[in-house]
Amino acid sequence: MLNTMVIIKMNNCTYDEWKKAFDADSASDAEFMRDVIVGKVDDHTAICSMDVFDPEKMQAMFEDPEMKKIEEEMGLVHEVYQLQPMQG
Repeated sequence: MLNTMVIIKMNNCTYDEWKKAFDADSASDAEFMRDVIVGKVDDHTAICSMDVFDPEKMQAMFEDPEMKKIEEEMGLVHEVYQLQPMQG
């Protein structure tokens, strides 16, 4: 399982508009991730943290033509990071 963090920048919408669309996809998102935490940075930026248990399905979602259409309309840019435990 991959602990993942995504920074979402929104150029053509507000955080509230994006969050409404994000929440509408929660059932399909549950097919590849769980323990999702969403934080609002400002009106055009969010940070999401989640455990991704099916990275191939997540990649397929990002490549889906419908997702690409939504990204373009909302002006979304996703920065995806894999988080790892600190060595202590």
